[in-house]
Amino acid sequence: MAFTIALAGKGGVGKTTVSGLLIKYMVKKGKTPILAVDADSNFNLNEVLGVKVTDTLGNAREDMKKGNVPSGMTKDVFMSMRLEEAVIETGDYDLIVMGQPEGTGCYCAANTLLTNYIEKLSDNYPYIVIDNEAGMEHISRLTTKNIDILLIVSDPSRRGLQAALRIHQLAKGLNIGV
Repeated sequence: MAFTIALAGKGGVGKTTVSGLLIKYMVKKGKTPILAVDADSNFNLNEVLGVKVTDTLGNAREDMKKGNVPSGMTKDVFMSMRLEEAVIETGDYDLIVMGQPEGTGCYCAANTLLTNYIEKLSDNYPYIVIDNEAGMEHISRLTTKNIDILLIVSDPSRRGLQAALRIHQLAKGLNIGV
């Protein structure tokens, strides 16, 4: 089972920067391979890490919904293929990006897809670092669960600290397995 670190906090407090620095530090210390996860619909962990995103899990799901499945291929096989294609591989870490679905609606399906895919991949990596979206939804929806460290990032503002406290209380109250 992978050692998993998830980051949470209010928007704009530096979660993605801390995630990237943490991944780079772990690589420097030989703690590899790492599965880096950008679980934000407004993804940019790739920019901190210096890699280009060519595909996202959200794109894969949208293609399936639009019926872009080749004839003779089941939706399950298509999604498995597309999810594997969305993994950005580097020498020391691999990156998967949730991305966003097209148009209106919630991110429930994209979050569920990401959660299931992380679970599927977790046995292949000794370390996982998850850069979550801002706020608490990923905790209340239980997409952030069964992790070893929940690193709550804040700036020194009252709002940032209040958000950090609320995230801590929610995680403790839901017993998400930290």
